Amino acid sequence: MSFELIHTSVPRDLDGQSGFGVAAMTRGLPRQLRDALVGWSDGSELQDTADRAISYAVCQVGGTAWPVLTCVTRCGVDWSGRANRVAHHLVLEPGDRCIEGPIALARAFAFARDVPEVGLRPAPSLPEPMQDRGMPSRVDPAWIDVLADRMSTPDASAVAVRLPRGLDPLALLAAVTARVEPGRRWAVQWSTAPDFHAGHGLPSMVIAREQDPSALDLGLPVPSPRVIEPVQRSDSTALKPRTRAVDRTAPPVSTSNRERSSSSSTAEPSPVWLPEETAHEPPEVSPARPWVSLVLFAVAGAITLVALGLLIW
Repeated sequence: MSFELIHTSVPRDLDGQSGFGVAAMTRGLPRQLRDALVGWSDGSELQDTADRAISYAVCQVGGTAWPVLTCVTRCGVDWSGRANRVAHHLVLEPGDRCIEGPIALARAFAFARDVPEVGLRPAPSLPEPMQDRGMPSRVDPAWIDVLADRMSTPDASAVAVRLPRGLDPLALLAAVTARVEPGRRWAVQWSTAPDFHAGHGLPSMVIAREQDPSALDLGLPVPSPRVIEPVQRSDSTALKPRTRAVDRTAPPVSTSNRERSSSSSTAEPSPVWLPEETAHEPPEVSPARPWVSLVLFAVAGAITLVALGLLIW
């Protein structure tokens, strides 16, 4: 079955402690998984972001890979007057993993926004996955294909993107996920925040900070791919290549969480260099020597005189 765990600050948590702790969780949640989710509840997703962050990551504990949807929300102050937050984790078993991918459930599930009632719970009730609503506005459609290609590579490194102001990040993530092969959608990690607790060895995509210079700016058109043009030289030494335009996308970046996916960027197409042609010179012809002809003429004349002398004699 699927599980959930809610971590927040309460006067008395499930372990009888005050402060930040497990306020609610599904009965039967494996202890190792519970401890890992508590470690994921530090609120790091909310640094330099809005009041809410949603992410999907794969938690690997006890020899098992657990797909986890997480929503961290600021929720005013706690019982002691200190700033509070609630981290709601949803762990999905294989039978609850819809073909649309985790983003479809993330957009439909009712994550906690306030401190819940403390206690154990039955297995969570999951909603119908939210269907894709099509292409997000104000984003060059070519970006969706570029990002989907990146996320479809098993050893792809993390990619940070910067969105046009006001664009719903979940709409972008849904559009990208829809272009990924169905069998790989649950292997693509993502977050609406710059930082999150991503699992090792899997591709991931995050919404970057405004000042991140390495992020892909989706408010701009996709750059043209690299183009190689031959340039004809006026001398005899052939063709030289000339490169213009820019790479199709910027280099990927690593999430500042503890991981992320292995760092291998999309391979940049190698320039196709044109072979240089060798200028062939015509064979050199030695100039004629005039004295050779004079010597030959003199020798021939001498032979003629000798022959005439012998005849007369």
